[in-house]
Amino acid sequence: MAGSKTTHASEAARRYAGALFDLAQDSGELANVNKDFKAFAEMVKGSKDLRLLMDSPAFSREDKMKALGALAAKSGLGALFGKFLGTMAQNGRAQDVLSAEIAFDELYAKQRGVKRALVRTAKEMTGAERQRIESILAKAVGGEVELTSEVDSSLIGGIQLRIGSQLVDASLAAKLERMNTAMKGA
Repeated sequence: MAGSKTTHASEAARRYAGALFDLAQDSGELANVNKDFKAFAEMVKGSKDLRLLMDSPAFSREDKMKALGALAAKSGLGALFGKFLGTMAQNGRAQDVLSAEIAFDELYAKQRGVKRALVRTAKEMTGAERQRIESILAKAVGGEVELTSEVDSSLIGGIQLRIGSQLVDASLAAKLERMNTAMKGA
């Protein structure tokens, strides 16, 4: 699964992400904050200890604030993003940082006019197949498309494509299900 954003952000995470987005936009640091957010999310996903620090009530807000601030500084993350981490920790929301990353990423994509699409296939797509789908989608939506792909062997063959709330299901499994339903009704 290549960077799927299927998890939804909590309302609190959305509010924090919105505030950070506004600050970053006002200070001209949107691209940098987005890059910092992605880098930090990868750190969290790659470290059980960091995830434990953020999620566990055993660590005080103060300890989380200090640790996340030190990590941000040592990792070369920007001051604005470091302050954001500190604020979330201080307010008891460290566990919502990854959810806020999802919300921030959605805001950033919307601001740039980028449409998000998810394609599911029964087997891994080749680079050429991926480029062809991106090209077709870009023409269909009239703008840039960021394509995320997932492999789902239960599809048997074909493709499922989701853009926003629209789903196009051209998988072999769906075709077989439609045939089965039609035969039962006959």
